[in-house]
Amino acid sequence: MTDTRYLTALRVAFLVAVAVFAWYGLHGRLDEVGAALRATSALGVAGAFVLVLLGLLATGFVWLRLMRVAGADLPLRDGLATFFVGQLGKYIPGSVWSIGAQAQMAGRNSVPRRSTVAAGLLFLGYHVATGVAASSVVVLVGGLAVPWPPGVTVLLFATSVLGLLPVVVRRAGSRVAGRQVAVDLGDTLVLLALMAAAWSAYSVALVLLSPGRPWVDMAAFGGAFALAYASGVVIVAAPAGFGAREALFVVLLTPLLGVPGATALALLARVAHTAADGTMAAGWWYGAQATRRRRGSGRPATAPR
Repeated sequence: MTDTRYLTALRVAFLVAVAVFAWYGLHGRLDEVGAALRATSALGVAGAFVLVLLGLLATGFVWLRLMRVAGADLPLRDGLATFFVGQLGKYIPGSVWSIGAQAQMAGRNSVPRRSTVAAGLLFLGYHVATGVAASSVVVLVGGLAVPWPPGVTVLLFATSVLGLLPVVVRRAGSRVAGRQVAVDLGDTLVLLALMAAAWSAYSVALVLLSPGRPWVDMAAFGGAFALAYASGVVIVAAPAGFGAREALFVVLLTPLLGVPGATALALLARVAHTAADGTMAAGWWYGAQATRRRRGSGRPATAPR
């Protein structure tokens, strides 16, 4: 009973901290957010929100695949609930909270903590590497201007591609997991396809949040967002990359949109992703709980894999 109360208190504290830091991330800028929303059509906002949800869902399947190669094949609903609820921890400064919450929740399915930690770190690695690679391609083909020499972009691209090689992922993952992480070429192609779908969904969402902008801007928007997102992951002290992500995003898109336009788009993207994170966490958690109730057991239900 004491352990149950202790875990319940920890979960409540976790959710309270998430809410506080998520609110803090937008505190003082609500007027700017309101002005940006008024300048965007309701249909555009709704479409962007749906696309962000789809992009997040793709990343959820990335995490499930990484859990599988790390030796933990979770049921679909319970696995996605674990992922999305745990992901709320990124709104607390530091990158360990998401992974820690996911490890605690996955433990209900007898998953070793090291396997969850390995999958979580590889998940962050895929985000950074694919984000840098995608943005580098956009820069190299002339779709986005950056304030550093072309040689730096080439180096970033080469490094990110190297980090995505199956042999590199296997060695890094196995070292953390304490067991063999079986990532082969097939797994890599699936993971890259899912990440491409996520970045594409986010890019289209940004166009919808920019009324009057041509669709040709999608590459620049997507490249800027992917690189800014990757920088936010690397700067672990910023909750969900807040501040660092928006600053780089604005710098990259100022030549195209101007400072006010780039700032407004950065704020709208932040709001859309924050709302989508909360929606996915609540929806999948409710779905997992409903499955357990239907099965008539307090233990996680097994779902078709």
